Amino acid sequence: MIKQKYQYINLESLKENTFNDIDIQKEIMELFLELIDEYIDTLNKELSNKKWHELFKATHKIKPNINMFGIQSLESVILKLENDFRDERNLDTVDDRVNTTIDIFKKVTLEIETELKLMTND
Repeated sequence: MIKQKYQYINLESLKENTFNDIDIQKEIMELFLELIDEYIDTLNKELSNKKWHELFKATHKIKPNINMFGIQSLESVILKLENDFRDERNLDTVDDRVNTTIDIFKKVTLEIETELKLMTND
C-alpha cells in the first residue's frame, strides 16, 4: 500500500491509538467529518450572534481531534479561539482566525475523504 502524504493531516496518531484497526479508523474519520460540519455551522451561525459561550463549547469539543488528526496548522489557532471565546477577549480580531479555521477544515475534509476512499479500495 502506498502511503498517502497529506498537507493538513497526519494520521500517525490515529493509527497508533486504534492499533492500526482500519474499521475503527474509518469510523473515527467519519465521525470527525460530521463534527467538522457541525463546528463550521456553529461558527457561521453563532459568530454573528456573538454567542461566545456556544462558540467556546464547540471549539473546546473539536480541540482533541486537532491533535488526533495531526492538524498542526490549526493547533495554535484553535487554542487561541478557545481562550478568546471563553474569556470574551480579542473578539474584534476573531473573524480572521475563524475564517482561517474554516478554510483549513475544508481542506482537512477533502484529505480525510480521500483517505476514506483509499481505505475502502484496499
